[in-house]
Amino acid sequence: MAWNDELLDLISKKWKIGQSFSLEDIYQFEDHFSKLHPTNNFVQAKLRQTLQNLKTKGFIEFMDNRGHYIRIK
Repeated sequence: MAWNDELLDLISKKWKIGQSFSLEDIYQFEDHFSKLHPTNNFVQAKLRQTLQNLKTKGFIEFMDNRGHYIRIK
């Protein structure tokens, strides 16, 4: 499964539409993503990039510039 799908699946299971979450909340799952992608040495950077991708695709929105997001789909 690709990063976008994996992170979207996690977000969908943990937060309802309209609920907010933080980058720190996502970082709590760093070990999970490290196990899924053992050759990636920059998991936090990839998670940030993937959040940006999910924003571009309309699944989440940035609430501010301090790492807060809201699930919209």
